[in-house]
Amino acid sequence: MRTLHAQIKSMFLLWIGLSVLASGLFVTWLLENSYRESLMNRAAKEAALAVEALEKKGGATAQGAAEQLGRTLDARVLIVGRDGKLRGDSEKDPGDASRFVGHPEVRRVLRSSPEQPVSYIRDGRIHVAAPLARGASGAEALLIVYDPEKEKTSLRHAVYSLVGGLAVAYVLAAFASSRLARRLTLPLAEIAQVAVDIAQNQFHRRVKVKGRDEIARLGEAINRMARSLQNQMDALRQSERRLASVIDTMDSGLLLVDADGKVNLANRAFENMIGVQARKIVGKPYTKLTYPYELASLIDQCRETGGRIREELHVYYPEERILSAHFAPMEGERGVEGVVGVFHDITAIRRLEKMRSEFVANVSHELKTPITSLRGFAETLLDGAMNDPETCREFLQIIHDESLRLQRLVSDILDLSRIESKLPLKWEKVPVGEIVESATKTVEEQMRKRDLALDVVLPESFTVLVDKDRFRQILLNLLTNAMAYTPEGGKVTVEARREGDRWWIRVADTGIGIPEEDLPRIFERFYRVDKARSRESGGTGLGLAIVKHLVEAHRGEIRVKSRVGEGTEFKLIFPFKEKEMEDEDR
Repeated sequence: MRTLHAQIKSMFLLWIGLSVLASGLFVTWLLENSYRESLMNRAAKEAALAVEALEKKGGATAQGAAEQLGRTLDARVLIVGRDGKLRGDSEKDPGDASRFVGHPEVRRVLRSSPEQPVSYIRDGRIHVAAPLARGASGAEALLIVYDPEKEKTSLRHAVYSLVGGLAVAYVLAAFASSRLARRLTLPLAEIAQVAVDIAQNQFHRRVKVKGRDEIARLGEAINRMARSLQNQMDALRQSERRLASVIDTMDSGLLLVDADGKVNLANRAFENMIGVQARKIVGKPYTKLTYPYELASLIDQCRETGGRIREELHVYYPEERILSAHFAPMEGERGVEGVVGVFHDITAIRRLEKMRSEFVANVSHELKTPITSLRGFAETLLDGAMNDPETCREFLQIIHDESLRLQRLVSDILDLSRIESKLPLKWEKVPVGEIVESATKTVEEQMRKRDLALDVVLPESFTVLVDKDRFRQILLNLLTNAMAYTPEGGKVTVEARREGDRWWIRVADTGIGIPEEDLPRIFERFYRVDKARSRESGGTGLGLAIVKHLVEAHRGEIRVKSRVGEGTEFKLIFPFKEKEMEDEDR
């Protein structure tokens, strides 16, 4: 492909060449005509002078006069008589002379004897016929024939000089045209390159503007367009980055299907929800999405109906989830051009709803038992049993015990509610032995009654940062559970130690133990491993739930080990960084 510079340069050279050639031909033609006219004028003047010389000589023969004039004029001189016959010839060639003497112009001169010589060109030679005075050696006309070739040397020199001058002019004009073409095309080439860069989203280049002509104004317009496009592209890139960040960090899953039925976008949340990487589904038809199984059919339904769809999807991989899926069509000029799917993980909400319903059911059940007992024994007393002192006292004791149980249940529910509501803790430095001693003294009497041994292991004394009352509540709940599930003759151990930046306390028993399948649920509200034994001991089923929340409030973790028939161990681990804990809570 020829460049614009080459095209303009070729066009300039062609037109300059044609112009120089035409000028050369025209000037050569003018020179030749001017030279010819000059020769003819000179020949006419020389003929007049020759006639005048012949008339003055008078007595000279025609042949002698012709030869003398031929030598003088360096031309062929012919003298014609009145009868039209040759009288003298400077070249003495009668055979050749006849074609000169018989020419019409010569005959006209003989007939009319014009006052001025007659000039004409024949066979490339200049002929001049002049009348002679009658009686001049019997002659009537003088014919002089000039050969222009003998005089063309100077004309050739002039033509050669002209050709040389035109060649030099052509070279100079070609050089000037090349410079002019370069001056015109270089800015255009630069503008074209900038336009190509703009088309390739490269906006850093600019046109170097020189002057105030049309090309300079075009360059300025290109520069303004490049700056404007660069600003717009920067704004678009920034918006895209923001949108990509929002889409990538949002908790809701996002799926975008275009008009061709191909997946255009799937964010990270969607990947985590269904366990499929986005790069494996983007660019592929949505019909390839076989999991969740209802997904493809819901997208089909949204595309066909053009309406919004909301459904709940259950997925089991990579983990069991409940997703709330919302599908909406993307409207365009041609109707529905795609589908947007938004997915919300409502597993926690459904779990909370289930926990709430179970909590209400459990609370209702737990409250119903003591209330029913209270009502039943009260009705029995009112029906006459109160008249029997022994029976009355027995029933009143049962009513008292049930009311205490009801009080404990309500108290534990209130405690759990306050703890879950982020109850603020009153942090204070307390020796760990003081907390253990306070809790164990509370249950010592009950343990003696149950014939249980209590073993307290404190290898060293150290101070911990805790809420004293709440931590005592943790230990009491664990000790109470240990007593409730340990048969007579058993043993309960309380041990506390410090290890580096951590400290721990454990409560172990030699009781009935907890089945392995029940271990993940023991911290649920109202969950009991042995319901009969728990009710006999007056437990509410909320103790371990309270323990778990209080341990987490103290930045700790709880670990459980248990084997059926051998016993259970609860180990509570806490950070030993008093200063950091104090600064954090302030």
